[in-house]
Amino acid sequence: MINAKKNNYFLMKTLLQTIIKKRNPSFQFDENLSNRTLFNLARNKSFDLLRGVFFLLFHLKKPGLIFVGRAVRCFNSQNIRFGKWVKIDYGVYLSGLGKGKLIIGDSSGIGAYSQLIISTSFNNLGEYIHIGHHVGIGQFASIGGSGGVSIGNNTIIGQYFSCHPENHNYSDPNKLIKNQGTTRSKISIGDNCWIGAKVTILAGVSIGENSIIAAGAVVNKSMPPNSIIAGVPARVIKGIYD
Repeated sequence: MINAKKNNYFLMKTLLQTIIKKRNPSFQFDENLSNRTLFNLARNKSFDLLRGVFFLLFHLKKPGLIFVGRAVRCFNSQNIRFGKWVKIDYGVYLSGLGKGKLIIGDSSGIGAYSQLIISTSFNNLGEYIHIGHHVGIGQFASIGGSGGVSIGNNTIIGQYFSCHPENHNYSDPNKLIKNQGTTRSKISIGDNCWIGAKVTILAGVSIGENSIIAAGAVVNKSMPPNSIIAGVPARVIKGIYD
């Protein structure tokens, strides 16, 4: 009986590891994980996978292998496209209201309570949000797509990340700022970047590939590839390979 339980846990661990390696090929379970913890993980991920099937069917999409947490909401879902093995955590809100699409690439994950919203207004639709493959975005991210946002493959992003591809106009003293409209400009983040917690990226900014942005930075101008970036406003501290 004991041997049978051990075999069952071994099979469960192997299956879980195989699934996780679809998202992270180098993944290996820590040897200190208990069988009870593995069982809980398997149960939770099974519910997320099943929820993902119903989520796609509810939004009239072709069934696929995605993991969806509780309380995930979508608006204008016909304009949202999910890759394979995508993970959408608890409480995420996705809005595909825009001229272009909201795309989340293969094996990418969106952290709990995050919001990806192309447009907030119905009278001036925004552009797009494109998330590449194998991208990890932490909890409480806020990404607007009014001027267009693209995030390259294999980029990892900490909690409370925000992207704002538009600025409010304010030059007319005879009008309230809120009535002067906005100027939009796309944001582009390259492949293989590491962006720390609470980073803010403003309209018109391009971040070169292989760059690191320190926690808390406010990036208001474009940065070259292979850079370590920090500060408010952000600047290049040094090259990543210096």
